Parts: sequence; C-alpha cells; structure tokens
Amino acid sequence: MIMKIWNRIMSKRLSQKPLTRKEQVLLELKRGAGTARQLSDRMGLKLSIVRPVITVLHKEGLIRDTEDNVNQENVWEVVE
Repeated sequence: MIMKIWNRIMSKRLSQKPLTRKEQVLLELKRGAGTARQLSDRMGLKLSIVRPVITVLHKEGLIRDTEDNVNQENVWEVVE
C-alpha cells in the first residue's frame, strides 16, 4: 500500500499537481521523523492542520510512533 502512495506522490510531483495534506505530511516524514509541532514548523502549516492529518495517517497504518518523545510530544515516522 505504501508503495502505491509513494508512486502517486512522485507522479504528482513530476506533473506539478498539488499534493493533498496527507501526501504532504507523508513526504515530510519521509525526509525525517518528527513531532507534529516539528512537522508544522518544517512545512509552514498550522499545528491545527497537521495534528488531525497525523491521526488519520496513524489510523491507516502509514506512520507509527517511534516511542521517543520530544517535549512530551510523540515522534512520528513513516512505516516502510
């Protein structure tokens, strides 16, 4: 499933089509693990936008909690 999503993301990037928020968060997590706040800062999005997307991605099994915490926040990474 994850390969199908990566292929769609890469296809959209090559054709310069806009990515969905889920795709944007996945792409940013592919670049490196992080908390919702770190992702928000790196992506230039409000935390209130990023947190619900992380919840959905986690429920779909596309990302996981690394069991590490930064300032009492979960650190997330892409499930390979």
